[in-house]
Amino acid sequence: MTLKNNVYDAAVIGGGLTGLTAAVYLAKAGKSVIVLEKEKQLGGLAQTTKVNEALFNLGPRAMYEGGAALRILSELDCLPKGGYASKSGMVGILQGEIVAVPADLSPEENMEWSELIGGLRRVETESIRSLSLHDWSENNIRHQRVRLLFHAMCRQWSYCDDMNVLSAGFVIEQGQLAAKGVRYVEGGWQTVVDDLRLAAVKAGATIAIGCKAERIKLRDGRVHALLLADGAEIEVSTIIAAAGGPDEVDRLLQGTVQISIGKWKKEARPLYASCLDVALRHMPYPERVFALGLDEPFYFSKHSGSVKLSDNGAHVLHVMKYNDNVSAQDAKTDEKKLILLLDLLEPGWEKEVVAIRFSPNVLVAHDSRTIHNNGAGPAPDPAVQEVPGLFVAGDWVGSEGRLADAGMASAKLAAEKVLDIV
Repeated sequence: MTLKNNVYDAAVIGGGLTGLTAAVYLAKAGKSVIVLEKEKQLGGLAQTTKVNEALFNLGPRAMYEGGAALRILSELDCLPKGGYASKSGMVGILQGEIVAVPADLSPEENMEWSELIGGLRRVETESIRSLSLHDWSENNIRHQRVRLLFHAMCRQWSYCDDMNVLSAGFVIEQGQLAAKGVRYVEGGWQTVVDDLRLAAVKAGATIAIGCKAERIKLRDGRVHALLLADGAEIEVSTIIAAAGGPDEVDRLLQGTVQISIGKWKKEARPLYASCLDVALRHMPYPERVFALGLDEPFYFSKHSGSVKLSDNGAHVLHVMKYNDNVSAQDAKTDEKKLILLLDLLEPGWEKEVVAIRFSPNVLVAHDSRTIHNNGAGPAPDPAVQEVPGLFVAGDWVGSEGRLADAGMASAKLAAEKVLDIV
């Protein structure tokens, strides 16, 4: 792409929700800003693909009421249409069998489960951010099956499968938000990406697609310019790196600065998952809308119903295996396990398939929010202290929220810090 202008107040690297959010705030404040997206489509992990008239997000995705994403989208007049996930119809999977909740629990288990979930909103999370979820549940949950159910819920809230490193304060806070409502997006998350792009362009931002940032150039230790992969150079005094995590920031600096970046790279704990996205003409068991593995890290959910996710009336559902921070999983084994899970929950499903897509070892987040950082990302703040003019944003920055919430919250904060100096 040939750029008409090579001088800007700010450059944003990454055209996903995080980068576009930062660009909208900067452009609305009257700053000249360019968004650089190396791929040919905006959206990053928030892209939506149409397969045989079914709209597939990149795995199961939702927003929490009270979370930063919905709050910021409302501020920017980009609030998407949506509907809410059902709070009924949950089942657990234990040793290959379905455990209905609450029907298959004992009276004692039922009482503890009800008290646990009902009392979650009263838990003071700040004081337990350095406590592992394993230790918190050992101290607060008596029955083993209730503990397994709660761990499964926490896995869903965090995408982390290691309860020994997961921050109890962080994940319980996510559970408190989830209790306010889990919103699915009508037409898929690409609609949010498209709305943010329109808002950015309307405010005056330049969007450069298929344009890869190669290196951040410094002068006297400060941001001076941005070199692109095609050899072009953009003169800019402030940059928000909003894609790829700390590894990408390190690549862009090419080892120039190692203090903060090296620390963040070392502390970051990425999360992965394998996803099977399926659209069915009819669901053999429509009452089963949500299931979690209790002894294995599985997730199942029907996202159609509350929102439209197909052009032909098909029901879109997702089955997923949480792979924690291990990216080198055997894809064929994961796919087989997810198919077996569908066989258990929706026997006869294969006769109703309209569209299907398997995505192995998908990067879900750049950090797990562990006890080692008190439930925050490895980068506590968007500002890179050793490099004036350089800021970072993403799901690994700051202490607020997870995934889109974390990315968009840090993007807004990064934009505010840029505006303080530009």
